Amino acid sequence: MAIYYFELDGHGTPCNLGRTLRAYGQQVKQIDVHHAASMPVDLDEVHGVVVCGGGASVTASSGAVEAFVREAAKAEIPVLAIGSGARLAARALGGEIGACAERGVVNAKLNALGREEPLFAGQRWTSEQAVWNDECVSKLPEGARVFGSTPGAKFAAWGVGPWVVAVDWHFEWDSKEIAECAKAQGAVSSTAIANIERLGQLFAERVSMILMPVDRMCSGRAKDVRH
Repeated sequence: MAIYYFELDGHGTPCNLGRTLRAYGQQVKQIDVHHAASMPVDLDEVHGVVVCGGGASVTASSGAVEAFVREAAKAEIPVLAIGSGARLAARALGGEIGACAERGVVNAKLNALGREEPLFAGQRWTSEQAVWNDECVSKLPEGARVFGSTPGAKFAAWGVGPWVVAVDWHFEWDSKEIAECAKAQGAVSSTAIANIERLGQLFAERVSMILMPVDRMCSGRAKDVRH
């Protein structure tokens, strides 16, 4: 059993999130969605799904990934959607996407629900976060709850039930990716980068402990050796 990590583009690499998940004993299988042979054929060996990228969520392979996200949500397999993955997940589950442009380091704000959501425990109510958006969620899937926003995205963090969480900022990025996305703004301070990385690692730890706990890897399997 593994967490299947769908990389929508070059900005969707695991970085801080991948290191943290593996440090907690998680098996992470990276999926390049542009190579059909790497796409999983079913959910048999999946105990968590991550969909991540920057820019736009519509690509030649997005339909196949959307179908996988829908099946995972239906099967109550945890889904974490990041960046363009958050928009893809919204569309897959019945939401809508509209045009917007927001790139760089911006202030992300949690609302009352976000501050109460266990995954966001330890996060600041307002924090600097890195974004790379060519579109935004304009209508949430039915039953979704809003957790937070950015200046350009009203629905920048949201969730559906206990299984789907979407965040439209890149908490998983390292200093290299953060600096690249903020080039147009000018240099990002080392303090801001350190804070994004620290809060990102904290969020990744909560993902491993709460959303996709390691013991889910043994789900449906005999856990005891009998003699």
